[in-house]
Amino acid sequence: MNLFKKRMALKGLSSYERNMYFKKREFENWFNHALNRYKVSIDGVEQYAVFQDHNQNNNDNLSDDKFMITKNNSNVDVGSYVEWDSQTWLTFGYEFKTIQTHKQCRVKETNETFKWINKNGDICNEGKGYRGHVKNQTLYTLGVNTGGNHLWLANAQMMMFLPNNEEVDQLSLGDRLFIGKNVYQIMFNDDVSRIGLSNFLLEQDMLNANVDNIELRIADYYTKIGKEDNKEEEVDEGQKMVNIEGVEKAKVGSTQIYTANIINDEKETDEGIYKWSVIDADNAVDVINQNPNSITIKVKSDFGKVGSKISIVGMIEDGTVGSKSVNIVSPY
Repeated sequence: MNLFKKRMALKGLSSYERNMYFKKREFENWFNHALNRYKVSIDGVEQYAVFQDHNQNNNDNLSDDKFMITKNNSNVDVGSYVEWDSQTWLTFGYEFKTIQTHKQCRVKETNETFKWINKNGDICNEGKGYRGHVKNQTLYTLGVNTGGNHLWLANAQMMMFLPNNEEVDQLSLGDRLFIGKNVYQIMFNDDVSRIGLSNFLLEQDMLNANVDNIELRIADYYTKIGKEDNKEEEVDEGQKMVNIEGVEKAKVGSTQIYTANIINDEKETDEGIYKWSVIDADNAVDVINQNPNSITIKVKSDFGKVGSKISIVGMIEDGTVGSKSVNIVSPY
């Protein structure tokens, strides 16, 4: 009788506990025998994970994105580094499971190493820099910006993702970084849309051999190396604000218009947006139209984009930036 009670307690004393027990056993059996299971290192911890292609029929935007499945006791989280197949991958999204038998997240392959001088005057991450994912935003944002009501200027922008930590938090607007052989300047940072990841929008800047170390690929190297940054951020009571107005949840297949409202000394102004950008890591939307007052986007009719997040960014001529985070949702 005691043995029977122990077996029943192990499997669960209620129908819910027994169903969960069998569900976990079913997952463990599949996980342990999966052909696409590999030994990986997640933030330095070795473990097994199963990888699945994100979209095998993606003929429009070829991507190496993968879904990664781990056991519940895994340390994986948004912003985690995954070492797999001699490559470093960055965890982008984390799916909250209704039946918590395992963890599932989305990973992207890192394609650039970023280095900068931290506030202590040293090269970040003990000189090694940080691996991140960078994507060209130039074509996506139509490759232009509005330098006035009638003038369109060529523009080169990049989108950069890095894991959120103390050193990455030190990066601020105006800081310059090497991407490839060129130097880009940070114009926007979003660390809210994806908790655990910092999302930067950068614009190409001029390379300056007098301050930039081309060999080490560290911008502003000769002006910052070995010098501690003790400056405190100044508060400007009369600072302008850029408010982006529009829906926070955009349905698949819908067309949405976002407008800008510029506030100066708590009063609305007639100033328009100097430059619009859309931060979209998943290619979920297309830009239909943009002018100094609004931007129009079209969400792609692809249910695979449900759950994606984008940011609408507007910058006025003095460099003040405003943004709005938008979630892509099902139309039903």
